[in-house]
Amino acid sequence: MEPPNDKTELRDFPWILVRLRCHFCQRKGDARLAVLSWHYGAGATLAQIVAIFMSRCPWDPHNPARKPQKYGRKCGAYCPDIGRTSPPDLPPSMTGLTLIEGGKDDQLPSEQPGEPNRRRIGGD
Repeated sequence: MEPPNDKTELRDFPWILVRLRCHFCQRKGDARLAVLSWHYGAGATLAQIVAIFMSRCPWDPHNPARKPQKYGRKCGAYCPDIGRTSPPDLPPSMTGLTLIEGGKDDQLPSEQPGEPNRRRIGGD
């Protein structure tokens, strides 16, 4: 199975829930795939759905009421499931173990504690 990208149509989206988030503000939305297909058609792409989510943002760069700004803030809307290969609602216990490169053999040897650097002052 190929992970979804921004050109993936709703009819080919592999999961039931489509999640939408924004990098800058706290806006987020979860929509069921069947509801999005009913509203916007099964041929709508994820990029179009993100653009619709972005159109309701006060920082939407495509809003004609906003004056174009060179360094102004723009909406950071995105779909976190783009590029994912596992379902977003899969419990962590069902994902299995993940192999991490390296291990105990790649660790640097620990230094042996030497004698403390203390001097005795006075006396014998």
